[in-house]
Amino acid sequence: MSQTHVAGQTPGAPTVRAYFLVSAPADPQLLPRLIEPVAKLGAVPLRVHASREDGDGRELSVDLRLAGVPARTAQLVEFALRAVVGVRQVTAHIEPETMEKVA
Repeated sequence: MSQTHVAGQTPGAPTVRAYFLVSAPADPQLLPRLIEPVAKLGAVPLRVHASREDGDGRELSVDLRLAGVPARTAQLVEFALRAVVGVRQVTAHIEPETMEKVA
């Protein structure tokens, strides 16, 4: 398993998993605006999934997940996502990572 370096992360420091569900009107510029704060903080998303499948397609739902990041990085991403122009709602769940390895 490869390690991802995140800016400001101390080796051996506890890390978290962060799950964000973002809803906003469908806009071609929304995805880059959501990914930008993640990249600026030196993290690479574990998952990014965007969908306009519900309703009439005017609403975009984005599932963005991080793993192996410091808690502060996850909090900063949450704050940044909430500040993105056009975002209606951000649901965030941040939890400590366990030391167990999944095979």
